[in-house]
Amino acid sequence: MAAWYSVATPDEVTRLVGAWRDAPIENEEVMGFILGVAREQVLDFGPPLPVVPEGQAVPDPPDRFVYAQLQQATNLWNAGRVSGDGDVGEGGFSFTPRPLDRTIKNIIRPPKGRPRVR
Repeated sequence: MAAWYSVATPDEVTRLVGAWRDAPIENEEVMGFILGVAREQVLDFGPPLPVVPEGQAVPDPPDRFVYAQLQQATNLWNAGRVSGDGDVGEGGFSFTPRPLDRTIKNIIRPPKGRPRVR
């Protein structure tokens, strides 16, 4: 299992850049805010994690939560860089970011499906 992404130490910054090559780490405080907000949104949307009795170590979050945090942080960063038209990008290559979109929601709470029987 993976730990939440953070910029609290140089090793964590290196891990973040390894996963998100274009992470805006020039301002670690802002990057920390983005990662913290993304983590809170994932936890708020996701199913509750087990309660840990006092004195016991808190287990790492599920891998899908950590991956969703990274994807949500990317969306939050891009949403903050949009133009007045709501687009990111130049020269006809643009997209409109939608924080906590359906893809991220499905990562956090995978749809329960039934196997296909043929």
